[in-house]
Amino acid sequence: MSKKGLLVVNSFLKNAKFGELYDFLNEAAKKRSLCLDLYSSSELMVPVGERQIADADFCIFWDKDVHLCRALEGAGIPCYNSSDTILWCDDKALTAEKLCECGVKTPKTVIAPKTYVNVGYCDLSFLSRIEQMLSYPLVIKERFGSFGAQVYLAENRGQAEQILKACGGREVLFQQFIGESRGRDLRINVVKNEICGCMLRYNENDFRSNISNGGNMANYTPEKEYLDLAIRAAQAVNADFAGVDVMFGKEGPVVCEVNASPHFKSTLQATGVNLAERIVNAIINDLGGSV
Repeated sequence: MSKKGLLVVNSFLKNAKFGELYDFLNEAAKKRSLCLDLYSSSELMVPVGERQIADADFCIFWDKDVHLCRALEGAGIPCYNSSDTILWCDDKALTAEKLCECGVKTPKTVIAPKTYVNVGYCDLSFLSRIEQMLSYPLVIKERFGSFGAQVYLAENRGQAEQILKACGGREVLFQQFIGESRGRDLRINVVKNEICGCMLRYNENDFRSNISNGGNMANYTPEKEYLDLAIRAAQAVNADFAGVDVMFGKEGPVVCEVNASPHFKSTLQATGVNLAERIVNAIINDLGGSV
């Protein structure tokens, strides 16, 4: 009998970009005779403390709903990626902590003091301590965000203050700016500790390299130390699969972020590597190699 799987996706991200990605995963499953049923997160909601009962042998969890993922895991359904991995990757402060704990080189990071939505950063005097630890320009990131949209570059104190005021009460962190990698980095995809395609992302008009921000892409073969660091970064967050963003540091590679649900159409276009097929094959192997 064929293995039955769930593909769990966000209930509210319903544009063509996301739909195409889900189609890639579904087609990859069909090629391996896997049954993959698509569910939105809202269709699987359960009360806290109750287990989600679903007829499935595994789940490809393509969302950031940690609580739902835990409910599925509590029902004995293996989730790829796990709820812990999703949590550690979604919160950029936790990502930095996990990378540092595992000795993976990442930009020097300072987490902003806790504030609240109805309070915001109403006292910016703490920036003086930030400036003692980091120099301008520096990067300000909202702890939760995607596609580079919540990442800002502050060239001076005035810009830092403006950015923080615009963030309201959203939690942020501060990071060392890796100037050598301005507007370019590597997206290195890792599946079960194996490299599955690497592309160079570059943008001449923005310090961020994200394709969604107008960046370009090209197939790229980096030095081994870049690939090894990407694998170590994926291991640090216990990822079954991940898109690891690696920057070109003055003294070698530096991990910027680890993405637990990477968009991979651009990787396919640049490298010819279909990440959906690699993910499905890895799950089959993890389940014992039979479908």
